[in-house]
Amino acid sequence: MTVSQSGEALELFVPGRLCLFGEHSDWAGAMRKYNPDIVPGRTIVVGTEQGLYARVLPLAQPVLRLRSTKDDGTTAEREFPLDADLLAQEAQAGGFWSYAAGTAYRLLVDFGVGGLSIDNYRTTLPLKKGLSSSAALCVLVARAFNRIYGLRLTTRGEMQYAYEGERMTPSQCGKMDQACAFGSTPVLMTYDGDVLSVAGAAVAAPLHLVLVDLAASKDTVVILEGLQSAFPHPTTPEQRACVELLGPINADVTSRALALMAAGDVQQLGALMSEAQRLFTARATPLCPSQLTSPVLHAVLSHPPIQHLIYGGKGVGSQGDGTAQLLCRGAAEQAEVCRIIEASFPGMACMPFTVPPTKGAAPAAGGATSAAMCAATPSAGEAGLAANGTSSSSVGGAANGAAASAAAGLQAGLQQGLAAVAPKQKELQAAQQRLADLQAAAAAGGVQ
Repeated sequence: MTVSQSGEALELFVPGRLCLFGEHSDWAGAMRKYNPDIVPGRTIVVGTEQGLYARVLPLAQPVLRLRSTKDDGTTAEREFPLDADLLAQEAQAGGFWSYAAGTAYRLLVDFGVGGLSIDNYRTTLPLKKGLSSSAALCVLVARAFNRIYGLRLTTRGEMQYAYEGERMTPSQCGKMDQACAFGSTPVLMTYDGDVLSVAGAAVAAPLHLVLVDLAASKDTVVILEGLQSAFPHPTTPEQRACVELLGPINADVTSRALALMAAGDVQQLGALMSEAQRLFTARATPLCPSQLTSPVLHAVLSHPPIQHLIYGGKGVGSQGDGTAQLLCRGAAEQAEVCRIIEASFPGMACMPFTVPPTKGAAPAAGGATSAAMCAATPSAGEAGLAANGTSSSSVGGAANGAAASAAAGLQAGLQQGLAAVAPKQKELQAAQQRLADLQAAAAAGGVQ
């Protein structure tokens, strides 16, 4: 194990994580190891511009010395002996420091790491607002030990240790949260039991988002307990509705979202966000009404003065009254939404966040039109919800969507659109011929 000997503090930055689509499907997909009928989970995530800034140094003493400056400017300090039993106890007790203690425990047990000082001197990420501040802290600890002690962990390795560290706390998160380790690159993450797959997600047009700190409260632990009661074997209609939401319905929504992002069809992507929120509200809220009724979230999403400025929006992360994400029509509209929300809802804070186009991505010729054709038809999830609230959506199409590329999805949508147009063209030709016959008869003085 190589220890950094530069004598200078190592600067690190770990962003938060924004889930564009697929919240809760990470841990739900992991349940496939107990029930193979569960559909793999899929999330589309991207790192935020906000995050944790830190300076780290090795220490001669076998301690973990932590200093944290929170987003409100207050600071806190704590020091832990590098003792496995003490770190495990601190992690299991819960609280602010439990995440760092759990991650340090996992690295100590596997690598026998030495002392470390982590000075989180600046935080621009709101805490407990659905942007994975706790996961960012776990990744920060894993990355600090990795860089200082030369553990040779990949980004995926840092994510795994951060995940295991957070799972030692009372917060039974899924693996999505640690996607903050990838930074600002949008990724599609697929969860099939213990297997995690990661692939890049193409973005052809900038996504001008506003993240709204709702200045309310939510309890992620309670939300997880409520939703996880439906897994791995649902027994009630409400539980089955939740399993369908996080499985086949989510697979369908994320497939369409990938195609729309690749096509640069921001308008339909915003509409899909609103659709995803409606589905979540209808199918998840019955299992945790105390947290997911979310009156503050819905008040912001439906606020009349901003409707002409946005394409759509939804909750973030575990949902509840933590943070809202609004997809704006452009940069000017993004700024205006921030102004209106902060003026209309005292105490709320808006964070403009723009996801830039990915390298080499560009709107496909005719892509927006063909993507809109696909989005114009209600999803299987919404159709089932309209019928009785609990009917199953098509699993086959969703599963195939996991393997299909965005280009293939767009081509299929175009072919469907053309197939629908052909009969209309024949009807038009017949009508034109009938009109010509009538006009000829009228000119000849005949009666039709």
